[in-house]
Amino acid sequence: MQMKSGILGWSAPLFMLAAGMASADSIDPVSYSDTLDVGESVTIQKTVTVSAGGPTSAIVDIVFLADETGSMGGEIADVRNAAGAILTATSGLGDVQWGVGGYRDTTDAFTYRELTDLTADDTAVQAAIDSWSASGGGDFPEANLYALDQVATGMEWRPDSTRIVVWFGDAPGHDPSNGVTEADAINALLGENITVHALDAGSLDSTGQATAITTATGGTLGDLGSGTGNVTTAILDAIDATFASYSTVSLAVGAGADCVDVSFDPASHNGSFTRDVDRDFTFDVTFTGTTPGSCSFDINALVDGGIVATESDSFKVRGGPAPVPVPASLPLLLGALLGGGAFLRRRKK
Repeated sequence: MQMKSGILGWSAPLFMLAAGMASADSIDPVSYSDTLDVGESVTIQKTVTVSAGGPTSAIVDIVFLADETGSMGGEIADVRNAAGAILTATSGLGDVQWGVGGYRDTTDAFTYRELTDLTADDTAVQAAIDSWSASGGGDFPEANLYALDQVATGMEWRPDSTRIVVWFGDAPGHDPSNGVTEADAINALLGENITVHALDAGSLDSTGQATAITTATGGTLGDLGSGTGNVTTAILDAIDATFASYSTVSLAVGAGADCVDVSFDPASHNGSFTRDVDRDFTFDVTFTGTTPGSCSFDINALVDGGIVATESDSFKVRGGPAPVPVPASLPLLLGALLGGGAFLRRRKK
């Protein structure tokens, strides 16, 4: 997923405004029904509108990953105090789930721990964030790379969700960490189409590691800051940056299209787009009857691989090609032939 990269510098979280001001991303028409014969096709046009400001109907998975070593006590307390506002604001993006993890170093009581897998239960998420505690750490580098690898491969990311990791800490990671190198961590994140936003609480990028990871995943690198208000803004701005620009708009067929084949022209719209205005993307969608019976299914609109809108289609497919119409002159011709045969039989007598 390629998103805006570079140093974070947003004045305010746009999606907090978009939830109340912008219309949701959408597909038009919102549904379509038809009857086809096997082998028969119909083509209609569907228009995906990507709205200005930010999504309000997206499927979004967000993981908060914290450095839980001894020097992070103040920052953890700030994020804990900001969590309620952050969860409320991000819920406006649509169907949102959150996960929580933490890491220390290989010499500590734990190297990485998952405190909650992705869930829509904000009470459970708040409890997981509240359980972060600052202790240990040993030497300066920590287990960052191992933690990012575990988040990528261990969380139950939903299919076609927009996947975000908000990572904050004050020191770079050992390379390798528990056998995980920087390249390994980046590959694991890219393999799951995850955008990483790193928030520096000290010297997180002192080796360039955070820059490499955020650049590779299309994320951002910024400062966490201090105080509940500053931390809230930094985290929300980072998440908002995920949606500020995009490069691919496409359609995908959901489960249940058992009686038809579905194809799209074009397969996707590609370019460099921003959410400063509403943008429309049109697709010719062709449905071809393949199997007798009825079926209902969804078609999803995806922005950079994440679902932002859904519409529904249903079809009845009849069990073979339509009969060839009988020409109007054929009955007359048959009648003449039959009559001529009777005349010949009478003459033979």
